Amino acid sequence: MKYQITQLSHYTEQILRNLTSGTVHSVYRRTINLTDGKQILSLQAEHSPLSPISLILALTAEEMGGLGIAPGDDVRFKEGSLELRGEASYHFTYADARRYDLKLPAPLDSRSLTLLISGIRNALALTDTNGFALLFGSAEALEDDLSLMLLAAKKHLLLADELCRLGDYPEAALRLSRLLGLGIGLTPSGDDFLCGVLAGLHMTGNDRHPFTQRLRSELANRLSDTIDLSAAFLSCALDLQFSLAVNRLYRLPDACEILASFEEIGHSSGTDTLCGILFSLTHFPK
Repeated sequence: MKYQITQLSHYTEQILRNLTSGTVHSVYRRTINLTDGKQILSLQAEHSPLSPISLILALTAEEMGGLGIAPGDDVRFKEGSLELRGEASYHFTYADARRYDLKLPAPLDSRSLTLLISGIRNALALTDTNGFALLFGSAEALEDDLSLMLLAAKKHLLLADELCRLGDYPEAALRLSRLLGLGIGLTPSGDDFLCGVLAGLHMTGNDRHPFTQRLRSELANRLSDTIDLSAAFLSCALDLQFSLAVNRLYRLPDACEILASFEEIGHSSGTDTLCGILFSLTHFPK
């Protein structure tokens, strides 16, 4: 059976060129994750939000669920295509897929950053998702309303904030890196937040800042401390590869458009990422 991959990133295509074999890592309703033991790529249902490791299919979630693909199934990578072998053989081609460059462009100027901060704050004020949005929304949640995960996150954030104000950036980065792996789900909230922090640091032109350099080093050395899929997204972020939603922030969309785009990412993952971006934009201005 043959199926079309309709969208992917240049980043994913480059990874595919260097792969020959692998296995199915995990299967969810809308996603089939593939791995060669080092990297993860994700076959996703149509209309799924595009990430740097996405391979978007011309299949609905229901159609994907009926394929009979299971973890451990064999995967073979070829030029312009890949083949999964489980109960049956499934051939996926990306020869005619639309390619996206998801590497963040040059940093924003000061005026654009001011507009973006306002847009993100307004977006977070509108969301009803949980996660880090409860810490960054317009009305701060009471501690009795926070989960143990958010209470721990709040502690790390307050200490990192204090250390930033004192100019102890290496220690602030070390404190913030302790959010790695914090939370549950396909991608822990702490990891989504850290991806956003890395995006925001680039948007503000702070790639060479001591805080950025220490944080990048800490995360690169500790990717094994979190789950595989989350580590894959953090690895992308370290290469400045982000979702289409993050890239579209450069267009300075209004709050409603920002919220709609990031809430599509799933549960609170998108808004957690937005909170991380906001953290960097407000703590490390251009």
